[in-house]
Amino acid sequence: MPYLDELREGLRLEAGDPIMDWWYDDLVEYLEHLEKNGAVDYAGYAHGDIIPEQDALLNLGLSSKRFKQTHSVYGYFDTVKATSGAFTQELTVQGKKVLKDEDPIHIATFYAYAKQQMEQAVRDALLNLDIPTKIEKKKVVDVYSFYDYAKTQIEQAITDALLNLGIPAKPKLIGYSVNYSAIDMQDVFANNLLMQFDGRARVKMIAESDFYGYIKFKSKEAGVEILGMINQGKPIKANTWKEEDFTVNKDDEINIKVSPSTTVSIFVYNIPEA
Repeated sequence: MPYLDELREGLRLEAGDPIMDWWYDDLVEYLEHLEKNGAVDYAGYAHGDIIPEQDALLNLGLSSKRFKQTHSVYGYFDTVKATSGAFTQELTVQGKKVLKDEDPIHIATFYAYAKQQMEQAVRDALLNLDIPTKIEKKKVVDVYSFYDYAKTQIEQAITDALLNLGIPAKPKLIGYSVNYSAIDMQDVFANNLLMQFDGRARVKMIAESDFYGYIKFKSKEAGVEILGMINQGKPIKANTWKEEDFTVNKDDEINIKVSPSTTVSIFVYNIPEA
């Protein structure tokens, strides 16, 4: 602040300079400005913007010395990490409102969008099967020839519409094996399980004795199989459910291995996510 700079320079004394009466008045004025007109006063009240001297350099609090509460009207963050949160009014992600627990759901709010997606899915299904979208009069069409395909397309359209509106889809059971006598490091499922949606795979396992669990993952894009341990490489205790999620894309493949040989029950889900 130019005025404070002038006051500070006026207060600077060289050796032998006399101290005049005005010097004390300027000193008091300078201290009052620091106390009352600074960005933050002695009592902790802010009177102006608090701006870091360099972008992304300074911290506000530490992980071991945190502020108890923060109250703000707006917040803009590039990255957010949190262990819990409560949004009493609304939360939006990429401009779309996210539904919270106990929010009322009105079908009318997404009916038009879902209807448009379903109509497009039906048109795509017909065209892919060389069936015109407008059928000539008296022309015989075997509905069952395209029913399964259209059903899959419509279900996917509904799932996409719900996800885009922040309404989570239910996990879909992709495969399971109950009380299976698994052989050490051999695939539990005869064929790899195919993921039907972009999102997450969830593996749920239990065995009658301690064991190590492995997930064999084959990416559709990369085309290679990768074998990795779950539970951070630690043994899974007998008769204890263990669940683990990981990211997948549609048409990725997974299978399960265990070691040593034991009797296991395994359930694999695909959880759609936008």
